[in-house]
This record gives sequence, structure tokens and C-alpha cells, in this order.
Amino acid sequence: MRLMAFIAFFGVFLSQGFAVTFHEPVSKISFTYDENLWEVVPTKTNEKETLVNLQRKVADKEGETSYFSRISIVKENTTQVKKVQTSKLPKLQAYESHAVEFLRSQRFDILSAEMKKIEGIPAGAFEIVANQRDFGLTYQQLGFLNGDTAYLLTATVRTKKFSEYKAELEKIFQSVRLAS
Repeated sequence: MRLMAFIAFFGVFLSQGFAVTFHEPVSKISFTYDENLWEVVPTKTNEKETLVNLQRKVADKEGETSYFSRISIVKENTTQVKKVQTSKLPKLQAYESHAVEFLRSQRFDILSAEMKKIEGIPAGAFEIVANQRDFGLTYQQLGFLNGDTAYLLTATVRTKKFSEYKAELEKIFQSVRLAS
């Protein structure tokens, strides 16, 4: 019995021990990810609105090509988005519509677009899942607002691996917090 209790405790400790929380102090955004699977990689100099880039530590291989699945958070000033400023829809829905239109203009097939409740984002969020047919990638994107700033948490995975990573990505998305 003592051994079972020790194993149960140790298992919980291990599963919690691998989680790392990314926290961006200016935007007050945080989310949790498994540091054994993901690592922070530098942003490129032209990505000045990117808050963080993560990539899987191990690439997915298909034949002779490799692809590192990625997660990023970018921000955009919604006052610069004409569709949001001129829409009669609530701002979050107008921004979701803008995001869907942008993805379609980049040759994405939209698989789903829906409003979503995330505990750490009181004002609500939307989620878009889309395939980029030219590159064989699936994007899962969580969008939310804080005042006039839109934030997009985007995971990019090979389409053939998306169902395998879906539960892991959902845990990351559900862990997003926006402090007031």
C-alpha cells in the first residue's frame, strides 16, 4: 500500500515537473508547455510583434524532409485593421472575421472557426483550425483581445501529425492566461 501511494505521488510530481510557464510581463500573457517537448527559439528581427516562438525539440520526419512544429504568439493593433474599425459586429467577432479572411487569402482551407471559452481569458476568444494546402501544414490559432490589441497564439503542425498533437496543443491553449 505504501509503495502504491509513493508511486502515485511520484507520478504526479513528475508530470507537474516538466511544465514550464512562459510569461510575457508587458502584455501579461502566460501559458504552460512541456519543456521536454518544446523549446524557445529566437524571433527573427522582422518579427517585432512576435512575443515568443517555440518549436518542438524533435523534428517530424517524412521521407528525407524534416519539420519542427511551432507555436508562436504575435500581437496586432486592431486600430490598424479597417475591418475591425468599420464592423458592426463586436470587436472580437470582427477580428475573427478578419483573421479568417486573411488565412483564406493565403490559400488556407478553414476547417473550423468558433468562439471559445478559455478560463484565463475572461473576455472570450476564438479558435481557427486551417490547412495550408501548399505546404501540408495545419494551423490551430487562438485569438483574443486586450483593449485594442489582438493576440494570436498559433500552432503549426504537419497535417499528418495534427491528430497526434491535438490533445497536447489543447492543453497549451487552455493554459493561456491574460492578467488584468
